[in-house]
Amino acid sequence: MKDYLVFDLETQRSAQEVGGWNNIAEMKMSVGVLWDSSKNDFAVYLENEVMDLIKHLKSGPTVVGYNHLGFDYTVLTGYFTGEDERRKQMEEFMQLDNLDLLVDLKDRIGRRIKLDDVARPTLQVGKSADGLLALKWYKEYLNGDKEKIQKIIDYCCQDVAVTRDVFLHGVQNRNILYEDKYQGIKKVEVDWGQLEQESDDSEPDSFQLSF
Repeated sequence: MKDYLVFDLETQRSAQEVGGWNNIAEMKMSVGVLWDSSKNDFAVYLENEVMDLIKHLKSGPTVVGYNHLGFDYTVLTGYFTGEDERRKQMEEFMQLDNLDLLVDLKDRIGRRIKLDDVARPTLQVGKSADGLLALKWYKEYLNGDKEKIQKIIDYCCQDVAVTRDVFLHGVQNRNILYEDKYQGIKKVEVDWGQLEQESDDSEPDSFQLSF
């Protein structure tokens, strides 16, 4: 399989704090994380490195995420001045080779589904925290608890690892499981690409978290 990046970020502010979901660009990034398959490793970016993150995203590999088209990219546009420049940057993001698992699954099952409701039945692994807790940690970091930024990094890395492993499970098995509120665990067929034979030292450890 060709090289890919798995992308997620955490924000500094909630939707309520910026006046609603129409102002996602004002939430700003606290931490951004990429899993880079070419390096078999995570790349972690803090806010002062956001342009390096954007450059990495635009470096060529497929960008895999979970709602990154609708959310994470919009947050990144907030680092550009003026509506025209923000619109231009969003167009550039959308022209990348993107695979948004949330969008793809919504098209297949007819509704949005949380990452946790996919990861737990598919991988038997879930998220370690939630975005509201990451916001709380960021405020504590600003108030002087410098160790809290590492907690945000660890949380974001785990989200990226879970997204990566859901993606790789779908690539290998051509299906994933998800939890339906009324019908329990269900299976959906996916078409997310094909794996080629890789050496043991270039693969993540068989869909397990490895950070």
